[in-house]
Amino acid sequence: MTSSTSSTSTKSTSSAHANKGFRTSCLNCRRRKIRCDSQRPACTACLSSIVYGDCEYAAEGGTLTQTQCLEEQIALLESRIQRLEDPTNPEGAVFLTDPYAPHIASGPSQLRPDKLSAPARDNLIQIALQHRTEIGFFLDPKRFLGTLTTSDTNGRPLKALMSAVLLWGSHLSEINDAKRYEVKYRARAVRDTAQGLASGHPQAVMHSIQAEILLAHYFYRQSRFVEGKYHASVTVSLALSAKLHKIRSIDGPSDVPNATSLPPPPDAVEEGERINGFWTVFMLNKSWAAADDSPSPFQCTFSPEARIDVPWPLEIESYAQISRSPQFRTTSTVHKFLEHQHDSGTSALALHAKAAVLYEQASRAASTYRPGMSQDQASRFFTFYNDLQTTIDDFSTKLPSPDTAEAVVTHALVHAAIVDLHAPFLSQNPASRGRLAASMRAMDTLIRTVDIPAFTIVDSIIGIIWARSCEVLIREISSLRGAARNEPLRILKSMLTVMDKMKTRYSVIKEHVSKLRDVQALGVLGVVAEFT
Repeated sequence: MTSSTSSTSTKSTSSAHANKGFRTSCLNCRRRKIRCDSQRPACTACLSSIVYGDCEYAAEGGTLTQTQCLEEQIALLESRIQRLEDPTNPEGAVFLTDPYAPHIASGPSQLRPDKLSAPARDNLIQIALQHRTEIGFFLDPKRFLGTLTTSDTNGRPLKALMSAVLLWGSHLSEINDAKRYEVKYRARAVRDTAQGLASGHPQAVMHSIQAEILLAHYFYRQSRFVEGKYHASVTVSLALSAKLHKIRSIDGPSDVPNATSLPPPPDAVEEGERINGFWTVFMLNKSWAAADDSPSPFQCTFSPEARIDVPWPLEIESYAQISRSPQFRTTSTVHKFLEHQHDSGTSALALHAKAAVLYEQASRAASTYRPGMSQDQASRFFTFYNDLQTTIDDFSTKLPSPDTAEAVVTHALVHAAIVDLHAPFLSQNPASRGRLAASMRAMDTLIRTVDIPAFTIVDSIIGIIWARSCEVLIREISSLRGAARNEPLRILKSMLTVMDKMKTRYSVIKEHVSKLRDVQALGVLGVVAEFT
């Protein structure tokens, strides 16, 4: 009786809520913790997002949505795969062989990473380190390689780090036999990173940060955004709790230890690894926070605890050649950059980090603008807007030559910052339209003069940047008539052509090329026909 009454009460409450017009946020907006307008079939926030395109609402009556059902099935399948791949489980283990490679010895150890020959393993490590900049490997590569052969167990890399490096090596390898290990190393890397801090390893914190960065880049490259963001978020938590943002702070070291507190670095190289580790985390977070319109935990603030005081990074090889006095201190590193103060951040990593800051700041500014702001709000907004434009203009004169994959991404981030900053004002401000045109020409020049598809790997954020820029360009084309369309159409075709060349190796680019070439998704009749 009580149960029946309770059930009836619950149903009536739910019905009352529905009758009173209570709005239910979609699942994406709930995860992102942002306001949802509850529009059906897709809310405005999901429609305007490059990453969160699938909008779903929780089904009534407590049933699972299609996404939740799929996630449940995936979890069950992944669990089953792990059991099947476990070499210690002889009853469930399944080992695959290549029927077209009879010269390779067959047997159950063939796909067991623990049985991989030393030369094959070393080859995978070398492949990964050849592209260390693009995959976010910030540790000193010479020191890392030196630890592989040490007899001291505590001196070797953390297990999670080794799994993540070998995952990238197998992923980037052009040898089919090596690529077959990728799924195995992915499962191992995910499992090992979850246990990294509990290992008792003397480098557990820094090696865990490095492993999580490698996994974040890997999953972003696969268009597995939820997993990528999860691992990226872990790096932020570890970096902040280890107080990497306070290295060489004018406030001095913290007197409050915690579980991830680090002892003083024994030498300049290890301190350099920590500095570069922070900026790699910072850069990853800022770029993808802007891409998916999520808040960044790294704020440009004067709050002593949150303020970023760590010096700008150097090339990792440079730390062994410098000797910094114990009195060398820095403060408000990012804030000073945004205020146009001169600094020493000229390394490739520093320039990349600065470009990521500008991209995130421009994206954030554009999202906060609202027509009909009060006079005070508008005054504060355009003061910030003009200051940011000045910083972008000044930084644009210091960009490196785009002869490396990292430099190409740095250029792309700056161009994207200009596009995002001026996109809201194209219909009402001729100056913004001129800025957009100049930025698109610069992006087109970059694409035509640098053979970007020839790079083995480029940071996957470039796929998001290009997709968003193409969407802005398409909207601009739709507002033009006659010959005024010719140049933007040519630039759009150029961007889509290079994305087409890269889509087979980048899931994130393939996904967005498909969307951009879909007339209904674009909502711009007649434009697609002109550039296809």
